[in-house]
Amino acid sequence: MTISFDEIPYDWLKPGNYTEVKANYDRMGKVAYPARTLLITQKLAAGSAAALQQVRITRPDQGRALFGAGSVGADMVETYKLANKTGDLYAIGVADAGTGVAATGSFTFAGAGGGPLPLYVGKVRIPLAVTAAMTAAQIASAAAAAINAVATLPVTAVAALAVCTITAKHKGEVGNGLQLAVARRQGDSVPAGLTVTVAPLSGGANNPDITPVLDAIAAQWFSDIVVPWDDATTLTALAANLAARYQAMGKKDGHLYVGHAGTFGALTTKGGLTNAPQISGMGAKASPSPPWVWAASLAGVAAFQLANDPARQLRTLALPGVEAPAEADRFSDTEQDLLLKGGISTFNVSDDGTVSIDRVVTTYKVSPLGVTDRAWLDIMVPKTMSRVRYDWASYVSLLYPRSKLAEDGSLAAEADDSGVVVTPMRMHGSWSARCQKYERWGWLQNTKETVRQSVFAIDDTDNDRLNARQQVNIIGNMMVLASSLEFWA
Repeated sequence: MTISFDEIPYDWLKPGNYTEVKANYDRMGKVAYPARTLLITQKLAAGSAAALQQVRITRPDQGRALFGAGSVGADMVETYKLANKTGDLYAIGVADAGTGVAATGSFTFAGAGGGPLPLYVGKVRIPLAVTAAMTAAQIASAAAAAINAVATLPVTAVAALAVCTITAKHKGEVGNGLQLAVARRQGDSVPAGLTVTVAPLSGGANNPDITPVLDAIAAQWFSDIVVPWDDATTLTALAANLAARYQAMGKKDGHLYVGHAGTFGALTTKGGLTNAPQISGMGAKASPSPPWVWAASLAGVAAFQLANDPARQLRTLALPGVEAPAEADRFSDTEQDLLLKGGISTFNVSDDGTVSIDRVVTTYKVSPLGVTDRAWLDIMVPKTMSRVRYDWASYVSLLYPRSKLAEDGSLAAEADDSGVVVTPMRMHGSWSARCQKYERWGWLQNTKETVRQSVFAIDDTDNDRLNARQQVNIIGNMMVLASSLEFWA
């Protein structure tokens, strides 16, 4: 028998009892998975964080100081921490693009009437009290003052004659996702004799360039990433970057979450911008919560739950901080099914207005040859594969850190009882043992068969390299129950 030691010299002669201590990883449990989320945000000039400076977030109110009150960054930090209080969270802010254009909208008043007049910017209610003696111009001025008094709003206001013009604090397309409304909630009303015309925010253009951010995080691991932008240029760049990070030589798996705002047709178009297993988007029509809030809330829930169990679906989980669109603006079951097939995740709304996850899919829809392909449909697929790959690589590194490699049946392998010599068969056995744990943890299924189909062999031209084809079968989820309910006629 040959026993190899790491610390005790092979020719030591001095009498004594010498014992080296080391861990045996044969029966180790799950390898701790480094779940880390990065919020990529827009910052205002008032924010204390330097552009492209990564900051670790521990409290929900940090975003206001770092990125400015009323900023996209403040909203994203607060929403994420509402959905995920314990996750390891970082944020990186970028300034508005120099060529950016801010979105604008307006409230236009006409007539006269006395009583409460509730205006809404997003989900924030701005209460006004108007009198019958006030002119339309005076009401517009009062509205502007009330809006500007709320420093956390993502807009500013200015009055001219009977028009209260609303301008997004940020330049770029983000402002287009903000909703303006009047008397929106049940019980609200507009005083008799007064009319308010709402012009939605629009015209925001030119988002910040994502390239400097990707360069800044090139060497870092983030399991989950959130962005407030859903334009084609940004998403195309992120899809390519995430694909490279997910590859074998990248080893920096990450999943992107993005929010969308628009009609059914607009969301269908957004889903078609990418075909990426590492991107999940959720959208709504006319939601009081802007797209970046949807993205941050979804990311917070998914990052927490999928770190605990990467193979379990997210259905029925609430999205904290997200306010549902009005019932008339919600998509039908048929529309939701089409959105899912088009790469857009879906949600449900309960009677009390709680927004919950219906199904989270990726934007991957077709194979590289253009054939419809559902291999990467659900977010659990890339998340489970990432988890298995990370766990297996870590396990092998711990179990065989300095091992030799020999053919099965060789004298070196037969004489070794210390695990110093690895053979294809021994590695195959380790894979089998690990897969049994993956199945017990509910990540995989049918591992006895998939392990049998897996192959390990020393490379024909490099005896320092062990090649493998490892088969897995990811466990399914109870998504659809289809049954035929029959009766005796």
